[in-house]
Amino acid sequence: MNSIATFRHRLLQINAEALASPIPDLSAEMARTTQRLKTEYGDISRGSGDQQGIATAVIGYLKNHHLLTYRDIKLVCFGVSSPYGTPLTQVIEHETLFPKLLKEVEILQPEPRKFRRCYQGLLKGYLRYPGLQTDNIYGRKNWFALREFLAQNCKALNKQKPVTEWSQALYEHRNLLADNPCKPYGKAMLGGDMSVIEELRNRLGVDDDTWVMNELILAQVQAATALKDPEFVLQVLPLVKLLERHSLLITKGLSLLLRRYVVCKVHTEHHTLREAALREWKSPWLEANKPMWYGQIGEAATNMVSLWLKRRTIQDFFELLQADGQADRKRMEFWLKYAEAIDDIWLALGQHSLYNNKPDYKRIRQNMAGRYMALEGGSYNQDNAFLMRIGGYVFIEFGKQNNACHVFLADNLPFKFGQKSVLGTQDGLKNKEHPGHRRTLSHREGWQGEFTDFLRYHANATPGENKPKPVSSIVASHISSSTVPSVKPRVHSIPIQNEQAKPLDIKQLQEFCISHNLHFDDHRDKGGAFWVRASETHEPASTMLKSVGFRYKEGRGWWLE
Repeated sequence: MNSIATFRHRLLQINAEALASPIPDLSAEMARTTQRLKTEYGDISRGSGDQQGIATAVIGYLKNHHLLTYRDIKLVCFGVSSPYGTPLTQVIEHETLFPKLLKEVEILQPEPRKFRRCYQGLLKGYLRYPGLQTDNIYGRKNWFALREFLAQNCKALNKQKPVTEWSQALYEHRNLLADNPCKPYGKAMLGGDMSVIEELRNRLGVDDDTWVMNELILAQVQAATALKDPEFVLQVLPLVKLLERHSLLITKGLSLLLRRYVVCKVHTEHHTLREAALREWKSPWLEANKPMWYGQIGEAATNMVSLWLKRRTIQDFFELLQADGQADRKRMEFWLKYAEAIDDIWLALGQHSLYNNKPDYKRIRQNMAGRYMALEGGSYNQDNAFLMRIGGYVFIEFGKQNNACHVFLADNLPFKFGQKSVLGTQDGLKNKEHPGHRRTLSHREGWQGEFTDFLRYHANATPGENKPKPVSSIVASHISSSTVPSVKPRVHSIPIQNEQAKPLDIKQLQEFCISHNLHFDDHRDKGGAFWVRASETHEPASTMLKSVGFRYKEGRGWWLE
């Protein structure tokens, strides 16, 4: 047998032996290899599973400040936003080690597989670290540097082979690496399309503990603020309810809603928005709270909520705090008309209201924190008092309907705002003998007309909106009752241009003051003077008042005996 025939025979034997043995099942091994490759290259939701290795690498880096191998760099990238060591430290919050880490990763760019793996770890850290909310100066700075690094390399990473699902997804959602990262999703989510959430979860591994989920909620609020007034107003209630389920977002979300609401052509009272703002920032009437209110939503929106609170307090008093439990709608409707003219509100609460734990009473005390006193004396356990400062006067209404409304000069009271308790008797809120007491207004038939006249001609207050604020001579809080304006003041004389002063026409003078938005007080029936609260530099007032014999007192205004 020649050599060729021998070779042919041997091949036949080999084939026969191979066909006689079963083909090995490699499916399990192939599946394991596929999973390993997916973990290594494709599925961002699965980071480095070596948690012990990550901890060791990060602690070593924090201690020695060196990254000796690629493995060290990779593991530190995956642990960049997690706290390790003693004291607990995050690499992303380290002034020098984080920038050094980025440089080490940048050096790996010529090695695509290694670079992509480190990029993957950094991306996970970027999504988890709250860079937009942190107060850590280095953490915030480094987070923005990381965002810039990821954005610069995003496009090139997407072109690397093999193409991975997460790098494609990141390129499609590269807005996450820019300012206002979730804005593109807001409008669709506001309309009920939540598919982007599953998209980001499945393709980019965006978990519930990432800042992205918070930004998705705020994006809906921002999208709502871009709507026209009618459509925006319809979205306010569901958005407030959404924000209330995410306590970390309530401040920013409410700020966006209130700043938008105040510029609506019609911004009627929104009960849910008001109550949410009051729970978050407490009363806007307290001086200590005002900087926070102004800082969050500005003066215009703060004034809007303050007006809502005034109206709510008026309603609460005349509906809930009545001694007989019956709502006094006439008085409530009357004072609601003057809500914008009311400069300040206080409550004096009897024992029943002061310690009542029903939800409405607790809400009233919470809303009026720092603005209520205990009402004491006589049978006032079941009664309450409502104190309103309007212009230069304080009007005091009681819950019991057989009580008159007592009017005092705001700078001459028988008590001080801010004291813990006040008497509701003739020695307190009903002290007619006190020099600051000016009128007792009863609620007999047709009482609204008498109240209206006094408010207009003495407090310079009229019902309705858009009324200009009167010039007031009093301080808003903790006013001392030591100043008695009925005593003739010491003044420095202003020369009168005309030697013979014109006759004083009181009605004409009152009309002049109203037309120029000037506050006036007539104390002559108490042996005092007629006061007009205007500055010496107010040219129309100065000219007119000097012509009828008024003299000027620094810091107080013009007066005439």
